[in-house]
Amino acid sequence: MVRVIVSIKQVPDADDLRVDPVTNTLVREGVPAVVNPPDLHAIEEAVRIKERYGGKVTVITMGPPQGEQALRDALAMGADEAYLITDRAMAGADTWATSYTLFKAIQKLGGADLYLFGRRAVDGETEQVGPQTAKWLGIPVLGYVREVKELDDRHVVVVKSTEVEEVTMEAPVPAVLTILDTANKPREPDINSLIKAKTAKVPKLTKDDIGAEPNRIGLAGSPTKVIKVHPPPKTRNPEIKNAKDPGAIDWLVEKIRDSIKEDQSFTENYVKPNPKVKVSGEVWVYVDHVNGSPNQASFEIMAEARRIADLMSTNLGAVLIGDHVDSMIEMAFSHGADKVYHAVTKGFNYYDNDVFTQALSQLIRKYKPEAVMFPGTRNSRELASTTAIAVDTGLIADCTSFEVDEKGILNSTRPDFGGKEMSTIICPNSRPVMVTVRPGVFRPIRIQGKGDVVREEIEDLFTRFKVRERRTLERRNVLAEADVVVGVGRGIRDPSNIKLAEELASKLGGVVGVTKPLADSGWYPKDRQVGQTGVTIRPKLYIAIGLSGAVQHLVGISGARRVIAINNDPDAQIFNNSDYGLVGDLFEVVPELVRRL
Repeated sequence: MVRVIVSIKQVPDADDLRVDPVTNTLVREGVPAVVNPPDLHAIEEAVRIKERYGGKVTVITMGPPQGEQALRDALAMGADEAYLITDRAMAGADTWATSYTLFKAIQKLGGADLYLFGRRAVDGETEQVGPQTAKWLGIPVLGYVREVKELDDRHVVVVKSTEVEEVTMEAPVPAVLTILDTANKPREPDINSLIKAKTAKVPKLTKDDIGAEPNRIGLAGSPTKVIKVHPPPKTRNPEIKNAKDPGAIDWLVEKIRDSIKEDQSFTENYVKPNPKVKVSGEVWVYVDHVNGSPNQASFEIMAEARRIADLMSTNLGAVLIGDHVDSMIEMAFSHGADKVYHAVTKGFNYYDNDVFTQALSQLIRKYKPEAVMFPGTRNSRELASTTAIAVDTGLIADCTSFEVDEKGILNSTRPDFGGKEMSTIICPNSRPVMVTVRPGVFRPIRIQGKGDVVREEIEDLFTRFKVRERRTLERRNVLAEADVVVGVGRGIRDPSNIKLAEELASKLGGVVGVTKPLADSGWYPKDRQVGQTGVTIRPKLYIAIGLSGAVQHLVGISGARRVIAINNDPDAQIFNNSDYGLVGDLFEVVPELVRRL
């Protein structure tokens, strides 16, 4: 008999969130709350485990009284019992305080064999609460689980999927699993289950019931603080013409040709900013790698970290963890690092959460950096989450821009609710400030440099994980690599019409990407979805045809050098976020572009 506890979150339905055109703020009143969509996959996996092995599924959520509805939805899917953890003192919690509260509630409920979480929270893209809860509980975390293969009273075996590999891993139970959206298809409850869930008892637990320390919960206990919420910035000054205007098509053809010809070197020239303040600690970047092969996202964020370090009048350090990583030392220096910290983990060159958390925590405690930045890759997000608990500091997720204020505080900004609003967050009292940074937002720099290499031998290493099989994923991310992307939205009307975009992309040596609704409907492969919840791209040219410009999509194309839009609605949001636009029927304009190009 297996006991499974599933932690879920209730979030506003992002599809119903709208921006007030007068105040430029989100309209939240009247917006229904739903189960965080990725958590549905965790509920489904828990119910499948119960059906396969026998046992009991308990669902918990921390939130206001209305969170009870999310729990009833989980009961209708097949969970056996549900608890609402609710107290006004818990409001405003960040992931550190949330994971602590869940830990205390789990203790109160007597624990379980498995703890399941959804991969991410759609309101903030954090991916932190599962790993952080595991750290509080002192148990292993198996993140990004595509399949639960085996389970007995001693061990669980899962397939973990990252951007570049799939690893079949074994760990002792109890353990935390975060479940991928691709692991299963959540079931639709039948009418009898819905009726039963509606009348079920949902006990409520307060901070006193679970024995939570008041200074560790809610806003007061959160190391990170939101200091500003604002609409996404306007980044382009569009030039728009009507397709019926004389010469409009020729004008657009010329703009397309010019955009492709423009020199866009792989790296940016770095201009050192004037310092704003002097801090005592260094700025660090964790270099994510697979057996010594670095993830390029690490060097993207090193460019921004170089700027932050210069604003703070301090050094930039690159952190390498592993046994054989010497080949990456020179790469770190050439991408802006002043120092390289090498945590030597003998016998461990591949990422292992136990080993890498021990190593990074030891470096942080000894050298006391001001800030540590992580690329937003799956392993890095997991490592950042567990390390933040280990060194008792805050972690800010999925950031896309940074500034340093006159007091030397790092201001980190991230998109919320699929990019409909931006939150600027600080970590005022805890150090280091830790942040994960979205890949594809910054461009690497090249600096011919040398510096000190600090090696630390990490002793007494232990791991609770056993790798049974490791398989490299052969697929390339063609969207992220393309110089030209033709984006397609619902204006294309029918999946058969996407061939128009394919013809245009073929003429330009590019590839086709689609919006979330098209990917969700199965009109085009899911790995061709452009946007915050898809792929963030940085092409020379992005041509948007028949898409309105949902904010979560705009977040994904913000790094494009040039954006050209074609839409028959002159008020479409995409035009405000383009460099050039043509108001016209795509079924007339696109074939003409193909002919002239």
